Amino acid sequence: MPGRLVRDGGDGRLECTACAHRCRLQDGAVGLCGVRQRCGPALRVPFGYVAAWRVMPVERNTIYHLRPGRPALTFGMLGCDLRCPWCSNADLSQALRDESVDVPAIEPIEPEPLVARAVAAGCAAVVSAFNEPMITAEWAHAIFSEARRRGLATAVVSDGNTTAEALDFLRPVTDVFRVDLKTTEPSQHAVTGGVPGAPLAALRTARALGYWVEAVTLVVPGVNDDPDGLDRIARALVDIDPDLPWHVNAFVPRYRFRERPPQAAGPLVSAAGSAYARGLHHVYVGNIADQVRGLSHTRCPRCHTVVVERSNYETRAVRLRGDRCPRCETPIAGRWT
Repeated sequence: MPGRLVRDGGDGRLECTACAHRCRLQDGAVGLCGVRQRCGPALRVPFGYVAAWRVMPVERNTIYHLRPGRPALTFGMLGCDLRCPWCSNADLSQALRDESVDVPAIEPIEPEPLVARAVAAGCAAVVSAFNEPMITAEWAHAIFSEARRRGLATAVVSDGNTTAEALDFLRPVTDVFRVDLKTTEPSQHAVTGGVPGAPLAALRTARALGYWVEAVTLVVPGVNDDPDGLDRIARALVDIDPDLPWHVNAFVPRYRFRERPPQAAGPLVSAAGSAYARGLHHVYVGNIADQVRGLSHTRCPRCHTVVVERSNYETRAVRLRGDRCPRCETPIAGRWT
């Protein structure tokens, strides 16, 4: 399918605007993502298939302020603009560049039957995730347009290495932009292959465009576990919006980092406490709830009443009255219904 996130790059090249790499492509060239290819005057982009899909609680996407406790249909394609050595979905994201990864079977499908599956399963949302959704934004746009028509919320789970053009393109059909904010340190982007500053810029742009935004930092020992670095992330997020939820999650050994030790809980609890002190209203340590008491819950920022009770990614009780605290009636930011 001809892509829409493209412009004249000069010197006879086309510039892809789906991600912050902004690949300038000669005829026949493929972008760093491995899936967007220049073919004559057009940029060909992925369309009409899924490499994975499943129905699961929306919280499994580390999105806590969108219709909690409801199922979501989450789908993904192949390819990624980054190369994170701890990727939890390397079979999808790295399948086109890593010969050691088994490429999964893909299923040809159109937007209407995919969304029909979500409706039949009683889903409240459709989420583009698993691989990087912004490099397949044209496909997400088609699916989300149908999902919106059927009354479902929509979300992307992104690495944040994207552009204002891509965010503007998806905004009319997308409710939530959930970002993996791995670091704010330019030197650490070399580990993932990302463009320094791009994720924070994307968060600011998305918030200004009206997306509901949540950020996740997976803390990896020896990579981004420095307390000062985590504090800089918290300060940056407060500057964007104190109501922006920040999920500080623990690394679990996987992919090329299988021999690394798992992240201990203590530094995450400290980072969460510092973030609250900096002024963030909603900070979560969500994937090790068995080790951390109470840091999966959503609390009223005024009276601290638990308004959404969780254990890890399982919502156990929603006590909101509409979008307000049942005790003091303070509005709780989110997309609750």
